[in-house]
Amino acid sequence: MQKKNITKAAEALHIAQPSLSTQMKELEKELGATLFTRGRRQISLTETGYYLRDKAKEMIAIADQTEENILSSSMVTGTLKIGAGQSFAIDRIMKVIAKISETEKNVNFQFVDGNADEIEAQINAGTLDFGVIMGNRQLESFNSLILPERNEFVASFREDHPLSSKEKVTPEDLINYPIIISSQTLVNDKFHTWWGNLYKEINVLAKSNLAFNASLLTSNTNAVQITYQNLVDNHNLHLTSRPLSPKVTDPNVVIWKKNIHQSNLATLFLNELRNSLD
Repeated sequence: MQKKNITKAAEALHIAQPSLSTQMKELEKELGATLFTRGRRQISLTETGYYLRDKAKEMIAIADQTEENILSSSMVTGTLKIGAGQSFAIDRIMKVIAKISETEKNVNFQFVDGNADEIEAQINAGTLDFGVIMGNRQLESFNSLILPERNEFVASFREDHPLSSKEKVTPEDLINYPIIISSQTLVNDKFHTWWGNLYKEINVLAKSNLAFNASLLTSNTNAVQITYQNLVDNHNLHLTSRPLSPKVTDPNVVIWKKNIHQSNLATLFLNELRNSLD
């Protein structure tokens, strides 16, 4: 309900307002649920209404993708949708895409940012063709391909930070400073183990899945950001980073849905990706 007004919504849909109001009431009656909150001047979706809207968007996206795949069954064409977190390992994926784009002119690519939980959910829903997952996860329900690149975690902080005098950063070094870390549970569990008995002494200032946004907070405080190496713009933000000791790394895994017929474009992408590993 983008317009938040029945009159404006009816105009956008090129139908009469009474007709739209009737259709909305009939839909609520058919589903046995209240989908809209009606005010004097505005109308908004209820929680159930938002749920229905999101599911409808997913169904439309799947239908569009299915139609596109059928129309392109004899040629390499269409859109390939890839979900991924932030990592320099994505460079391999981009090189594969660049190679495909040199020879296939009727294709395009859509990239979706998200954490592992979000990407897995969208793969299962059919709204993504491939996902790039960082970290050790249970992926038995997906087809998967492990990439050789690994993500190394580092401690990032201001250039004038007391830790800048150290070559490496240990768990003991961090107990005196606020910590910024990924909000994804798996990462927190990983560092729960890394800190060991010191975990209860750690002061977590903020959790974020967006490394750059978190780095802006890092540059304005004495906090230490735990992030992947090379994700943060150290120079412009006057930040520096140090490796962790013991070293902590994450694998990168490409996943896709099992037991589905892939489009020609998806098949080509997967073949080129595998060839890049030889």
